Amino acid sequence: MTSKKVILSLMLGLMLSAAGCELFQKRIEQPLVYSTPYPGPKMWAVAPFRNESGTSLVDSAVVADHLAQQIQQINGIGVVPVNRVLAAMNAAQIDAVNSVGDAMKLMNLLGVDGLIVGTITAWDPYEPPKIGATIQLYARELPGGGTALDSRALTRATSTNDLPGMVRYEQPVATVSDHFDAANGAVLQRIQDYAHGRAADDEPAGWRRYIINMDLYNEFVSHELMRRLFAREWDRLHRQPMPPTASAADDNVIRTTQP
Repeated sequence: MTSKKVILSLMLGLMLSAAGCELFQKRIEQPLVYSTPYPGPKMWAVAPFRNESGTSLVDSAVVADHLAQQIQQINGIGVVPVNRVLAAMNAAQIDAVNSVGDAMKLMNLLGVDGLIVGTITAWDPYEPPKIGATIQLYARELPGGGTALDSRALTRATSTNDLPGMVRYEQPVATVSDHFDAANGAVLQRIQDYAHGRAADDEPAGWRRYIINMDLYNEFVSHELMRRLFAREWDRLHRQPMPPTASAADDNVIRTTQP
């Protein structure tokens, strides 16, 4: 191969590499997980949401599943599958978590140290979609902020009593409540931020697929609820916002791309 052909081949290779990098960057750009405020690992569960929206279109278990999927993306926090939570509730004859006692009983049965209980207050799947929701985090921890629960001790513990020395909170440690209306300009901006890297610009619907598909809109709302819950937890435990390394200026998450 002549030197001229070698140079042309190298130039073509560089051009293709740059084009491929740009496409790769557009397609897989994803937000990193949140930085948790806890000193060690946690295990959480999400109870099926109560439906107070006035419509039967809400699937409470699916809504809980979306929230659980958001938790799965967080380093340092594991989450129990929602179907296992349902099984534990059925075994304990708990129709809904209506009190701290219910929450602690369910947490003991599941062997978790955090339980999210949610309520759907509004649900309109027609464009522009609307979801109203409240989530509450019930928590317990070992003395000194410890987080490692002894499975053998959990087995010995009754379903209604906590482990010896376990610190339990007599009310939810964090609550987030909001009405997400896609007709609102601020909500639309948040959707576009969330869709960045998830909905490729060259797809027909682009970011708008998050407002024409109720399942995707539910995913976005779950992301927003968890983002705000973690902001509450950082403030409660450290009296400070989530650290800059865990948040972009407008999103509380870091976005990263790879060439």
